[in-house]
Amino acid sequence: MTAEPTIGRTFGRVAAEYERARPDYPREAIARGAAELGLGPDASVLDLAAGTGKLTRLLRERFAHVVAVEPDDEMRAFVPGDARAGSAESVPAAAGAFDAVFVADAFHWFDADAALRELTRVAVPGGGLALLWNTWWDGQEPPLPPAARALLDDVFTRLSVARRSNQAWQEDVERVTGPLGRAELVTRVPYDRGRMADLLLTTSSPAALDGDARAELRRRLHATLGDGYILTVQTQLYWGRLP
Repeated sequence: MTAEPTIGRTFGRVAAEYERARPDYPREAIARGAAELGLGPDASVLDLAAGTGKLTRLLRERFAHVVAVEPDDEMRAFVPGDARAGSAESVPAAAGAFDAVFVADAFHWFDADAALRELTRVAVPGGGLALLWNTWWDGQEPPLPPAARALLDDVFTRLSVARRSNQAWQEDVERVTGPLGRAELVTRVPYDRGRMADLLLTTSSPAALDGDARAELRRRLHATLGDGYILTVQTQLYWGRLP
């Protein structure tokens, strides 16, 4: 068994840090996805693997009917509105319930075949699929100090994560949807020392540490980080249609 199923389900340990420190998704990305998929204000949409609801909140601003599904109780406690316990492989919704499914920073954790069967079930025929990723790991200005990188590298080495590459998940999806559309948006976000330390803790391997080890890592990161950063966030948006 790989480390992926265990580590991929430990983000609840850092739910508060995740909500506080992870960068938001740009509203422009939601608008572009809605336009490409022909979604009006009365659309019913699913936010799958909703985390702490960062995407859910934006979807609720735009659409009349939004359901969030998240397997982790600690993460789901932050999600506003209709937030249900469930997973990509077992969505608690009726067949044909949604005009579109949105997934942010999560599809690479799914059992792709099972998830795509389930998404096809809960979407209307020809329903939309929008996938988003916020990429920020190497986007700090100034760069992270070598001492902070060394602390993180040690954790990543000890708690390595087996996951599919972006190319692999895209191939899985496109076997069902056909070629996906793609767009990229760039935003720049200020971070102070504490918020940057929290952000680094929300990556998969640090999130898998137990509470004492994670607290010690945060303390050591905080001591090595500078006072302020600008984080460049690249948001990748993909869209297509389910059968």
